[in-house]
Amino acid sequence: PAKVALEAISLAARMQEDLEDVAMDFVRHFKEKTGETNLCLAGGVALNSVLNGRLSRELGFENTFIPPYPGDDGIAIGCCAYGLYGNTNLDEADRARNAPPVWEGPLSPYMGPAPTEADVRMAIERASPWLEVETVRKDEVRIDRIVTELEAGGIVGLYQGRSEMGPRALGHRSILADPRTKSVVRFMNEIVKKRESFRPFAPSVLAEEAPAWFDLGDGADINVSPYMSITANVKEDKRKLIPAVTHIDGSSRLQTVTKESDPFYYEVISKFFRRTKVPMVLNTSFNTIPGEPIVETPSDAVRSFLNSMGSVDMLILGDYVITRKVPDVKALLGEGRMQGTQLLQAATAPKRSGPVFF
Repeated sequence: PAKVALEAISLAARMQEDLEDVAMDFVRHFKEKTGETNLCLAGGVALNSVLNGRLSRELGFENTFIPPYPGDDGIAIGCCAYGLYGNTNLDEADRARNAPPVWEGPLSPYMGPAPTEADVRMAIERASPWLEVETVRKDEVRIDRIVTELEAGGIVGLYQGRSEMGPRALGHRSILADPRTKSVVRFMNEIVKKRESFRPFAPSVLAEEAPAWFDLGDGADINVSPYMSITANVKEDKRKLIPAVTHIDGSSRLQTVTKESDPFYYEVISKFFRRTKVPMVLNTSFNTIPGEPIVETPSDAVRSFLNSMGSVDMLILGDYVITRKVPDVKALLGEGRMQGTQLLQAATAPKRSGPVFF
């Protein structure tokens, strides 16, 4: 690397080191002062998964909670909670009568807009000249198709249900791959995501299997990182088995998945585990267009899938299994033949295509 790059690398490493030293000392001090045994983290710094991992493993907390939206985006949830339960300007009897029950646990991260069947059909129809579409209503059949594609080395775009709140893709707007294949890292970065080749990828792992594969600390809750908030070291005897989700330093930012949190995604990983003996899949955010965020709508998903130019092999869009259609160039250009005589017919392709159209 050039000198300026090495200087930038050194500066970034020193900043991370200093952040960890200060934060660990700060939290340790208040743990001793208060005697508290549980830790809750919020604020943008709580997106630093390396720091989060150290705080959860090294300071002896019984439980560590990090919401899926610890940064400024989570302020919306806080405002909602305050309006429901904390606004002392409202009449107390009024609050007790009108407020719903206090939340018994963390809210689901899947709180984004829910796509309708009409939205999905419209997105597919607009891109129909380029898509092979199969309707598969049974979850178990779609899951089998996903796992078969992954096991064969394919890349799968998964779009299901409501989108994730927060910056992490958690199985509803995700691109999935086989974590056993080391070469998938460069392929995913350079061809699919179109970004720097060194960027690491995260695993979505069955929560009950996570302690066998990752160093989560003594007595840690198996569902320690449901929102992909914590980085842990991959156990040394497992690193060669999952090179695509093991960073150069042996670490991995993992998402632990339970059946209760997402039955469909849990079963995808479970079936992959039954076939391969590896209880996880590679999971990255569903976006293939440089400069654009994770997909939100069905149209976004179709556009991003087509923009991958075939590097994403399959798209699961709700109840639809979608692949790229082998193009009929004559039909797309509006050419036809009848009894050896060339004639013009209406082109099946839209008048414009690409990111602007879809």
